[in-house]
Amino acid sequence: MTHTNITGTALGVKRWQVIMPAVMIMYTISFFDRANIAMALPYMAVDLNLTPVEAGWIGAAFAWGYVITQVLGAFLALRFGSRRLIGWCLFLFGAAAIATGFARTSEEIMAMRFILGLAEGPIYAAVSMLLAQWFIKPERGRAFGIWNLAVPLGGFLAGPVSGAILAHYDWRLMLIIEGVPAWLFCLVWFVMIPPNLQAAKWLPDADRNAIEAELAAEQNSHGHAQSDTWWKVFNEPVVWLLTLGFGLSNILLYGITLWLPTILKSYSDLNEFVIGVLSGAPFLMTMLGVWYITRRSDRHNQERRLHAAIPTVITGLIMLCAAFVPTHLYWLQIALFIAMGFTLKMLTPLVFSRLTEIFPIRKAIPAVAVVSGEEPSSANSLARFWLDTPGPSLRTTAHRCYCWGSVLLPEVS
Repeated sequence: MTHTNITGTALGVKRWQVIMPAVMIMYTISFFDRANIAMALPYMAVDLNLTPVEAGWIGAAFAWGYVITQVLGAFLALRFGSRRLIGWCLFLFGAAAIATGFARTSEEIMAMRFILGLAEGPIYAAVSMLLAQWFIKPERGRAFGIWNLAVPLGGFLAGPVSGAILAHYDWRLMLIIEGVPAWLFCLVWFVMIPPNLQAAKWLPDADRNAIEAELAAEQNSHGHAQSDTWWKVFNEPVVWLLTLGFGLSNILLYGITLWLPTILKSYSDLNEFVIGVLSGAPFLMTMLGVWYITRRSDRHNQERRLHAAIPTVITGLIMLCAAFVPTHLYWLQIALFIAMGFTLKMLTPLVFSRLTEIFPIRKAIPAVAVVSGEEPSSANSLARFWLDTPGPSLRTTAHRCYCWGSVLLPEVS
């Protein structure tokens, strides 16, 4: 079956107006509830007399819960459906986020953050499955790209929104207020997202049938692999290669996200407002980069390998350049950090859309869970070690990102 008519702008256009906004809003809410702990921790430390070790455990608790339910989430999505699983996750992580605001001890906060991670862990695999069931191969890169815009958008908005709430209320009310939207949107989610394509009455019958036929043809093209048990994904070398590479790439991603303000504070000429603006600027560049690369990849016959690998190499090279900038030229280093934001996350949507293209759904969703489930807390620790000081630390991290891109170029087909 050809894609000539399938990808026409008039065919199934309401999918982009209904499915994608719902996914974007849901994932932005989840990002808020996982990231707002960074704003709350300084106030928690004062109120609860937290030691640095206790504060570190609170920061890491989400990651430990998150990684546990990654693969489990893939199984649940295949068993119960992505729409239903995401709805359950919205309710559960909203409850955990709100409960964190009522916690009275560091142990209770850690427990709630761990539960929050457990509740959010299945979402990445479930959303990948949802988009693979609503968007065909020639347009899937753009769909995954729009979804992944939620991360830089949330990163850009989380600080100002949380800061505005903290300016008038305490950290407890901030956590409660930012947890409530998950409950509210849980209801909206089940209204906006139909159970399947045939239930989408807002799509013309001809559009529904054409898209469904194209999706079925794509799955049939995998032949006998459709009948493979889901755990056979662990026998696929590409899954382990991507897991390793995505984890190394995330060292740089987490490092820039979490520790760029610390690096900026080392430049004594910058005030807090300027640091805040400069810390958010790479996120805006990331949104532009993700939007550009996914659309370009789809236009070039769904070419994912080079579109993911080349930006990853460029990211490493920019970081290498930034590491060698003399201290007195710190504005040049800042400009390089901001420029790096453009290529920083180009890899992510292309890797995961690619997994849904090379495997049938039954194997693709567990593959997504395995690749995305590298331990965030380890990435955070390594990023802190490599990025918290200039010079060799920046060079080491950049070297890893550069080497990963170089590996990706020939190996991932």
